[in-house]
Amino acid sequence: MIELSTKRLRLIPLNAKYLELLINEEKTLEIELSVSSKETFLDEELRQALKFRLSKVLEDEENYIWYTNWVIVSKEKNSIVGGIMLKGQPNEQGEVVIGYYTFPQYQGKGYMTEAVRMMKDWLLRQCNVKYVIADADKNNIASHKVLQKAGATLYSESEELYFWRFE
Repeated sequence: MIELSTKRLRLIPLNAKYLELLINEEKTLEIELSVSSKETFLDEELRQALKFRLSKVLEDEENYIWYTNWVIVSKEKNSIVGGIMLKGQPNEQGEVVIGYYTFPQYQGKGYMTEAVRMMKDWLLRQCNVKYVIADADKNNIASHKVLQKAGATLYSESEELYFWRFE
């Protein structure tokens, strides 16, 4: 199994079995991955996003890393602090879209900036990837700060979202 690592973090892509455990049986996933969790709870919006990721993983299990949620594990705490979702293989323009979340008790500690940097560095070394794209609600100031610190540039917007890009 592929795994990315920084000084403080591990990024682990979840295959279909592990993604289903994250959605339905968090404690079992923690045992399977040998990580602990103090109070990691998925809200309904995140659970729905993960169920959609699972449907995509099941359509192309061989290439699951491009469709799944990668859990972010703090090495020091040995606990899941959040996740990064890849939303498909590179398109014709070489774009890969990411989304991410940090559990509330771990916000403001730099975990997500570090994880996004690691993920975009890894993605930009993959065949056919020229850009890593992230969108964020216009009012999600914390997410904009993460993307700025990680080196993304704002390149587009809609009524509700800003679109950021790493090249």
